[in-house]
Amino acid sequence: MTNQSSTESDAGFPDSIPEPEIRRGKWFSIVWLIPLIAILVGGWLAVKAMRESGPTITIVFKSAEGLVPGKTEIKYKDVTVGKVETIQLSEDLSQVLVTSVMSRDVSSYLTHDTLFWVVRARVAVGEVSGINTLFSGAYIGMAPGKNGKVVYRFEGQEKPPAVFRDTPGQQFHLRADQLGSLDIGSPVYYRQVKVGRVTNVDMAQDGTGVLLEIFIQAPYHHQVKYNSRFYNASGLNMDIGTNGVRIDTPSLASLLVGGISFFTAEAVKTVPPVAADQVFTLYESRDAAIAAAFSYREYYLLYFDETVRGLTAGASVEFSGIKIGEVVSVRLLFDQDHLTFRIPVLIAIEPDRFEFSGALAIPEYRVVEELVKKGLRAQQRTGNLLTGQSYVCLNMYPDAAQQDILTSDTYPILPTVPSAMGEITTTARRLLDRFNRLPLEATLKDIRTAANQVTETVGADNLTRAIDNIDESFAEFKKVTADFNNGTLAKLDEMLDQARQTLAKGETALAEAGSVLGESAPMVVNLNRLLMELQDAARTVQALADYLERHPDAIVYGKGLQE
Repeated sequence: MTNQSSTESDAGFPDSIPEPEIRRGKWFSIVWLIPLIAILVGGWLAVKAMRESGPTITIVFKSAEGLVPGKTEIKYKDVTVGKVETIQLSEDLSQVLVTSVMSRDVSSYLTHDTLFWVVRARVAVGEVSGINTLFSGAYIGMAPGKNGKVVYRFEGQEKPPAVFRDTPGQQFHLRADQLGSLDIGSPVYYRQVKVGRVTNVDMAQDGTGVLLEIFIQAPYHHQVKYNSRFYNASGLNMDIGTNGVRIDTPSLASLLVGGISFFTAEAVKTVPPVAADQVFTLYESRDAAIAAAFSYREYYLLYFDETVRGLTAGASVEFSGIKIGEVVSVRLLFDQDHLTFRIPVLIAIEPDRFEFSGALAIPEYRVVEELVKKGLRAQQRTGNLLTGQSYVCLNMYPDAAQQDILTSDTYPILPTVPSAMGEITTTARRLLDRFNRLPLEATLKDIRTAANQVTETVGADNLTRAIDNIDESFAEFKKVTADFNNGTLAKLDEMLDQARQTLAKGETALAEAGSVLGESAPMVVNLNRLLMELQDAARTVQALADYLERHPDAIVYGKGLQE
C-alpha cells in the first residue's frame, strides 16, 4: 500500500478522482428545427404537387419528331396544361407512346372526344401556322372535349383540327358522288368570300358516295337556307359551249387545293335559316346546281334529216334565245325493217323555267299539241363557230305545213325543220335542179329551127310575090291618081274597083307574111317561151346573189338566224 501510494504521488495524480455527475439534458434542441422544417416543406410541396398535378395520360403518335421528355409542353390557347414525362415505343414498334402529366384544371375535360396534335411550323396554300415553334420548339396542342367520362389514353392527330369547338358558327353535312380535290381544311366560299372550311371527310356506309362535314362561321351561317345549293368549286372550271369560253374559279387557293361554294336564290332569301347538321347535295358544278332547281322535266324526241355534228348531250334547248332545257342524248338508230339509219335526239324541257299568265282554256297535257298545230318546230342551229357547238332552237313557224305531235313507245315526237344551212343548201340544190330540168337542148334546137325558118321565109316565093304585088299596087295607085288629076272622072268607078283589087292583093300579101311572123306563129311562141324561162332563171340567181352580197355570213349562220 505504501509503495502504491508513493507511486501515484510520484506520478502527479491526485490522491482521489471525483465521480462524474450524470444529468438528464433538455428533450428539445434548436438543431432539430432544421430537419423538421425540411420535412414540413417537403410534405407541403408533395401535397401541393399532388393537388396541382392532374392525371397521367398516354398519347399515341406515329412519330415523336420534335418531342423532348421533360421539356415539351401541352398547351391550350397558349396556356400550359401539361408536360411530357416519358417517350417510348409501342410493343410492335409501330407507334410512339407519349406519357404526360396533365394539370388538374383540365382533368374533367379529358374525355373520349379530346384531341391532341403536335404543333409544328406548317405552310399550306392560303395558311401559315406554327411559325413560333421554329424558335421555341414543338409542343402538343389540345382541344378539350365535352364533359363526360374521363379516359387516359388518346390517339394523337397528325394535323390540327380545322375548326375548334368554341368557334361560333354552324355545322352542315354534304353528300357528293366523288370527293375530287377536296380534303379536310378545304375552304367554303359565299360570294367569293371565305366563310368556312371542310372539317371531316368520310365514305358513305353503302359506298355510293362521299360524306363531308363543313363548318360555316358566324354570321355567314345564317345565309344557308333550305334551298341553298352547294357545288364543287375546285380547280379551274372551263366551259366551251355555244356561249363561248367561260372560266370560273373562286380564288387561287381553290385552284390549287379545291373548295366549295354555295348560293341561295334571290327570290327566297326570306326563308329562315336551316337547323344544324342539315344534309345538302354537293353538285359537281354551278351549272349542275342551278339545273337541279328545275327538277321537273318533260322529255321529247326529235328526228333530224341532216347531220347533227356538234350537237352533244348537255347542249341547251332554247326558245327565242332563252334556255328552257337541254339535250339528254344523241344516238344512232338502225332500222332493221327498212335498212335505214335515224338519229333520235332526246331533249328535256323544264316547265319551271316558264312564267305563266292568264288561264288555260285547254288541259295542260294538250298545250304542246296545240302549239305544234300552230307551228311549233325544233331546229338545229350552230351556236359557236369556233368550237362548232350546236344547240336546239324551238320556235314558231306559222307558215309551216300542218303537222301533229306524234307518239312513240317511249316519248312524244316533236316535228323538226331543216337548219338554216340546210335551207341554203336545199335552195341551191333546187335551183340547180331547175336548171337541169330546163329543155336547153330542145330550146337550142327550136332556136336553130326558127332561124332557118326566118331565112327560108326571107327567100321564099310567097314573100317575093307579096312584095311584087305591093309594088304593082302602088304603081296602079299612082296611075289612078294621075288619071284623077287629069280629070278622068268618068273612069272613077273603074279606078275605085282597081284600087279595091289592089288593096285586096296587098292584104293578101300581108296576111301571108303575118302567117310566118305573127304572134301565134310556132316560131314566135317558142322564142317567147325560151325568153321567159331564161328570165325566171336569171331572176332566181340574181336574188340569191343579192342576198349573199348583203349577208355573206348567211353561208355559215344560215338565213333563219339573220332573219
